[in-house]
Amino acid sequence: MAMHGKWWLVGAVLTVGAGAGAEPPPTNSAQGTRLHGSERFEFINIPLKSVEPTPAPAGTQCSSGAGTMADGGRLLVNQSCTLDDPPYQVRRRFEGPTLVGVSFRAPFEGRSVKLTIREVRCHEDIDSSPVACTTELVQAGKARWEYRVTASTTDKEEVALCPTGTGFALAVPNAWSTSGDLLQNPNYFTFACAPSNQGTAGKPFFVGGGVIAKCIDWGYAPWAGESSTTDTFAREYHQLCTRMAVADYCGEGKSNTLDGTPLSFMGPQAAAAISIQGKLPEQLGTTGHSLEAVWTMDACGLARPVCLGKRRWDTLSTEGTCLDADLHIPETKVSCEMLNLSQLGDRMLVSYSPFLDRALVTFKRGTTEYITTTAVQGFPGESAGGTELGGFHLMPGMGDTAPSTFEPLRVEGPILAATLTTELKQRMEAFIKPLYRCTTSSGRKLLTDSKVCDSAPGYTLKSIAGDGGLEGFVYSSVDTTSAGQRRPLKLWRHATQAGVFATMTEAPAGFIFVRDLGYLPAVGQLPGRDL
Repeated sequence: MAMHGKWWLVGAVLTVGAGAGAEPPPTNSAQGTRLHGSERFEFINIPLKSVEPTPAPAGTQCSSGAGTMADGGRLLVNQSCTLDDPPYQVRRRFEGPTLVGVSFRAPFEGRSVKLTIREVRCHEDIDSSPVACTTELVQAGKARWEYRVTASTTDKEEVALCPTGTGFALAVPNAWSTSGDLLQNPNYFTFACAPSNQGTAGKPFFVGGGVIAKCIDWGYAPWAGESSTTDTFAREYHQLCTRMAVADYCGEGKSNTLDGTPLSFMGPQAAAAISIQGKLPEQLGTTGHSLEAVWTMDACGLARPVCLGKRRWDTLSTEGTCLDADLHIPETKVSCEMLNLSQLGDRMLVSYSPFLDRALVTFKRGTTEYITTTAVQGFPGESAGGTELGGFHLMPGMGDTAPSTFEPLRVEGPILAATLTTELKQRMEAFIKPLYRCTTSSGRKLLTDSKVCDSAPGYTLKSIAGDGGLEGFVYSSVDTTSAGQRRPLKLWRHATQAGVFATMTEAPAGFIFVRDLGYLPAVGQLPGRDL
């Protein structure tokens, strides 16, 4: 039986209540790390009343104008005017291409930024065929305009609001907080930059832009439409979608993923269809995607993951911004695979991912023996953010020595997985470099960027499951102009003992620096392109 505004699971069938429309189909796409994708202007909210229409025709006196957001995300500007001779009342209306030249002003860093629409064109969804922006389709919400916008402050030259992606943005109603909360306020709107798909329909590869525009294209717009019959229901699902798309596990506006990470997700009906006795599968078919999280609205009306998948616990590193004490997940000691769908909330999105990142953890035995590896197992509720090192265990296969004799020392951070697809490696090859694991017959370990193990006597590549000794990838350089972490992974050698090495971000006692091996991946730090 369906109750008002809720999803209910009956066996393997979901019935829907008020507010729900046709569920968008399961989607194969990619995650991102930014909401708007406008970089310096990421968190500006634009007052609709700040509109500055284009100059009125000669002989016409006009009011200051008023901006509105109509149904379907339509940006409109109306202006009342009076003709001088003979006196006559007229109204100027701006929508679509007639908005070229119209400006808005928004608060920014204690001053204001002027945003001017320079070009307007019909938006092409990232997941569907092009639709013409006819009057009928735009008014029906089946087509929408997108805008090339410039931004200028009093002390800066005019720059593109959307420096990456397509260079165009969607107009989106309401405001956003710096912690990523969608704030219902009809007096404001934002420009959400659209990503550019440089892949194919079957294998999308999005560059630039933000996840707000992605979620709109995926069918989760923050206004009523085919998938949501009420604005409230639509806003909830849009918030779920944006949190999921940036892997914001703590609801604090910070991403726990890497740009371009492949993502498959679905709503509750599709999730029920693939579940077995109410439980979600760990793997999604043969795609290599593992269960990441189940996202729901909590009792306070906030979008949160109700649980994380087992594989996500294994890979979550210190890039995970939330500490165990602050991880607002109801089931921190249980992975998603262990829960029944009927217990997982009223609004739901389920995400699967192959996870581009792996947690790189350093283990220590004695005073000189170190292993730095991704061959670790994380435990739900203990490995999040690396705050409890006991949450990571060294897995067998790293040598003859029993793993249990090594104690975890530090979670260094994430590295890119050795299992990156050929397509991803080709796209990123100019900016990444491999790390190789080497061992000696006596069990000494070396993690290095040299395929010949630094020509160190006695060291050879250590292959696991036929991987040729490849541990993963780090950035070969970083964007020095972007804000964010720049953490080099360093190679060290013992000051007095020959053939004894350590690979970590901090100097171990008794070791001296050899060289930087590369940089641990961090949000916004891949130079040359924003995946």
